[in-house]
Amino acid sequence: MTAGADPILRSVRRALAGVTSDGCSRVVVALSGGMDSVVLLHAVARLRQTCAFELTAIHVHHGLSPNADQWATFCQSICAPLDVPCHVVRVTLAETTGQGVERTAREARYAAFQAVDGDILCLAHHQNDRAETLLLNLFRGAGVQGLAGAPDQRYLASKHLLRPLIDIPRADLLVWANVHQLQWIEDESNQDLRFRRNYIRHRVLPAVSEQFPGVVRVLARTAGLMQEQAGLLDRLAEQDALSCRNDAGHLSVRQLQALPLAAVKNVLRVMLARAALQIPAAVRLEALVNQLMVARPESEIFVRMGAVGVHIWRDQIWLDPAMNGKLPASQLLQSGPQVWPDGILTCDAKRWPSCVTVAAIGHGHRFHPRTRCRAAVGEMLRERGIPPWVRPRLPGLWSGASLIWVAGLGWGEGVVIDDVTEGDVTWQAAPWVVL
Repeated sequence: MTAGADPILRSVRRALAGVTSDGCSRVVVALSGGMDSVVLLHAVARLRQTCAFELTAIHVHHGLSPNADQWATFCQSICAPLDVPCHVVRVTLAETTGQGVERTAREARYAAFQAVDGDILCLAHHQNDRAETLLLNLFRGAGVQGLAGAPDQRYLASKHLLRPLIDIPRADLLVWANVHQLQWIEDESNQDLRFRRNYIRHRVLPAVSEQFPGVVRVLARTAGLMQEQAGLLDRLAEQDALSCRNDAGHLSVRQLQALPLAAVKNVLRVMLARAALQIPAAVRLEALVNQLMVARPESEIFVRMGAVGVHIWRDQIWLDPAMNGKLPASQLLQSGPQVWPDGILTCDAKRWPSCVTVAAIGHGHRFHPRTRCRAAVGEMLRERGIPPWVRPRLPGLWSGASLIWVAGLGWGEGVVIDDVTEGDVTWQAAPWVVL
């Protein structure tokens, strides 16, 4: 069967055509070893005969199953006869912190996808996946964005992320796999009904299908309609955000407060997503919007969004990705760069007196810089526009009990250290993230 007559090859060709024409020539297939990803691998490999692109596969080894090593070996074994390099990436899952092993594994997987070398990343999600996702998010109380599910294509860092099989039912993929005598592995966790997606797949959808034949196709179509609506909401958010920008190009809290509540929520949802911040729960976005709508010009408001802090300060919305960053312990100053949550401290002097230590400045210190009179460190940093949550995390140098240098303020008045010049200590502040 030719690519034009084969619906699966046709779907994959159509998805690839839109991006390979832009000069993208390195295609990567995410290969779990399951039936759907094996079909995708073979379909893309067949198209390589007529389309000019390089093809590789990536298998992410999560280490969750006792069979994980066998799956990695299997993926390499099916890639070899296709002359497709297969990269096995082993990931170590962080603590789930209440978000569940599925989400933690997904985040690790996508981090591996983002790091792999290539122009185009192909994932094997199909029509059934789209229907399951819609129901899963519906039961969670999701809005339009959640019901839309995964888009057909999007950017993942600099890569095109494609889902060429998203409109193909799983049954059609299974027929194609059997016709071409493909082999695949079965992940035992896919039968575990403790996972909600599995429960929907094995219990909910079969039961609903008895009364509503074709429900998978209908749900997938609904998800597609939700994607259209989500796109319109994103466009509206862009327009509203543009009308609320200040002279520096950032969102003005005061101007946002003039919008309807639902419009503010829509703007923040889109702008936070653009800043790569994943909203952990709808209640967090609600909390931020409610705080923003009553914020006064002098307010300093904080709302936690997972591992990122969101601050309302000086009529702007600031993100603090370093909120949970670990501060270096108080220690003797040494030459070389030192990474801090808010920047890099570099000391170039070849030697330092043994009495000089470096530590976060914290709260309550007074300092006499060379450029002005003695005053509270926090007040001087405030005058320089340094956000209040950053100030206590900045590094300072002490000679004994005396503060002699502060990041953002420089050396203290009258400080002289043998063999050390003013430029031997530099502070490169990390850029602040402002919506």
